[in-house]
Amino acid sequence: MQSPTPPDKDKEKTSPAPTRMAITEPNFTGTPQPISEFTGRPDFPQCARGAYVDIRGFAGVVVDIVNQSIKVRSPDGITQSFNVNRLKTLYAPPDHSEPEPMTMNTERPKPVAELPRPTPAAPPRIYIPDPDFTAPVRLINDYAGKPDFPKCAYGKHVDILGYTGVVVEIVQGSLKIQSATGTTRSYNSEVLKKLYGKG
Repeated sequence: MQSPTPPDKDKEKTSPAPTRMAITEPNFTGTPQPISEFTGRPDFPQCARGAYVDIRGFAGVVVDIVNQSIKVRSPDGITQSFNVNRLKTLYAPPDHSEPEPMTMNTERPKPVAELPRPTPAAPPRIYIPDPDFTAPVRLINDYAGKPDFPKCAYGKHVDILGYTGVVVEIVQGSLKIQSATGTTRSYNSEVLKKLYGKG
């Protein structure tokens, strides 16, 4: 006859290790948000967990946070790690919380007419959230030689060396091109003019 097995005291004393909250089914709907919208927040990187982000043209969902890195999975299954501190350095707004040291100013105050004028606010970004991938694909050469390039390529379905996608945004001279799989790449318009604008 067997005696009942006493409970394992070691198991009772140890508590289970905390489980990581990795996202197994990322949601790729909507438009990827620039990572800069998260890096300035005090709760970064936690605030980016599960968000669909764009980091220098690599778009994906933040599926996990491990030590000082975020893991971002693209719609085509590629996972890349990004260092949190490096992202803050590159994309967070500068911290002006410390007062600047006081210095003696020996210059006379400038007349009001000489004061610099405030710079106008940047125009709002125009982004195509639902690109039309059914439009015929045309080589970037068809647009790069036109005088109104890159504006003439906005919203067009283009091919650049085999990468096809719709020009969904033009930001500071760069074309943001989104493929049908959701991947976004940036191309400099001046470089495209030089390479493909000679018709």
